[in-house]
Amino acid sequence: MEATWDATAAWRMDDTSLWHACDQAQKIRQSAYVRLVEMVAELWNRTGRSKEDRVSMVAQVQTQLRVSKKDALQIVAHAQLFGREAVRDAARAGELDADRLTVLDQTLAQAPVLDRDEVEAELINNTHLPLHHFRLAAKRILVLLDQDGPEPRDDPARPKREFHYNNRPDGSVAFRGTIDSESGAMLAALISPLAKPKADDTRTTPQRQGDAFADMIELAAGSENLPDEGGERPHLAITMHIRDFLQGLRGGEFEDGEPVDAETGRRIACDSKAFRMVLEENSAPINIGRSSRTVPIPMRRALIVRDKGCAFPGCHRRPRQCHAHHVIHWADGGPTRLDNLVLACSMHHRMIHHTRWTVEIVDGLPVFTPPGELRPGHRSGRPNSRLGV
Repeated sequence: MEATWDATAAWRMDDTSLWHACDQAQKIRQSAYVRLVEMVAELWNRTGRSKEDRVSMVAQVQTQLRVSKKDALQIVAHAQLFGREAVRDAARAGELDADRLTVLDQTLAQAPVLDRDEVEAELINNTHLPLHHFRLAAKRILVLLDQDGPEPRDDPARPKREFHYNNRPDGSVAFRGTIDSESGAMLAALISPLAKPKADDTRTTPQRQGDAFADMIELAAGSENLPDEGGERPHLAITMHIRDFLQGLRGGEFEDGEPVDAETGRRIACDSKAFRMVLEENSAPINIGRSSRTVPIPMRRALIVRDKGCAFPGCHRRPRQCHAHHVIHWADGGPTRLDNLVLACSMHHRMIHHTRWTVEIVDGLPVFTPPGELRPGHRSGRPNSRLGV
C-alpha cells in the first residue's frame, strides 16, 4: 500500500505538531525496517543457510533492494537474528531498531555459545536504554562473562595505534590515526576539561577541541619526563634576524624550514627557555650564549599567587595551562618583573599578540582592554582579581 503525503502540510504546523509528525515518521521507518528484515529472514530460511548461501543472499539483497554492500550485510545479519524468537518479538514490538540489532548481533557473536541465550535475554531487558548506554551494557556483559580476559600469549598482540601527520604548504599540520579504547578513554578525559567553552566563547566544538589538543602538546612539551633526542630535551627552535625580532618587522623560520611570522616568534619568546646564537653574514655561528629562562620559577610562583590562572575575564584555565606574558615585551626593553607580567592561557595569549586587545597592570592587577569597536570606552579587568579568591 503506497503512502500519500501532503508536501504543503508541514509549513502549516506549529513546532509541537511537527515534532509529533517526526515521531510518527520515525516509528513508521522503524516498523518498515523490521518488516524488511522479516521478509529477508523468510527468504533466508528457504535456503540451505550455508556460508555460500549467505554470500548469495547478501548479493541478492544488494541487487534487489539497490543498497550498498555494507547495508546488505547488515540486513542479512539482522535477518539471521530473527531465527531467535525473543529477538523477533522484541523487534516487532518496536524495542529493537537497526542500531540495537547490530549491537545484539555483535555481542552474541563474541559471547560463549552456552551463554548466548542469557546474554540475549539480558540485552532485550535493556532495550529501553539510550543507544550509547545500550552499547555500554553489552560491553559490560562480555566483560562479566570473561573476568580473566583473553588467554596469555607468548607474542601478545600490540594495541592498534597509528598516527600519521604531514605538513601542509601553509605550515599547518594535518593528521589522522587510531588508538585503542583505553588510550581513547584517556584522550577524552584529557581533552574534555581543556575544551570547555569559556565566557562569550564563539568557537565551535571542533575548534575548542583543536585548541585543547594544542594545549596538551604544550603541556607535554613542558614535562620533565620526556626523553631526550640528540642530547636535548624536546624544544622549538626559531631563527630570526635580531633586527626583525626587536622591531617585529619580518618573520623567521622553525628549524625544519617552515616560516613563522614576527609576532608569533615574539609570543613564543614571552615565556620560554631561550639561548642566543650570533651568526656571521654567511650564517656561520661565532658566539653562543648560555640558555636562560625568561621568567624564573620563583617569579612564576608569585605570578600564580596573584593571578591564580589565566587573568582574562571569565577564563578559568589553571596556572599550568598558562604562559607568562610580558605586558611590555622584553624584546622592547620590558623588564621581567611581577608588575610587567600576566598569566594568560594559550588562546588569550595569542589574542593579545595577534589582535588589538591590550593588557596593562593597574594598581598591581591586570586589566584587559578590548578594541574600541567591540566595547567603546570599556575596560575589563578580571572580576575576582581584586578579591583574592
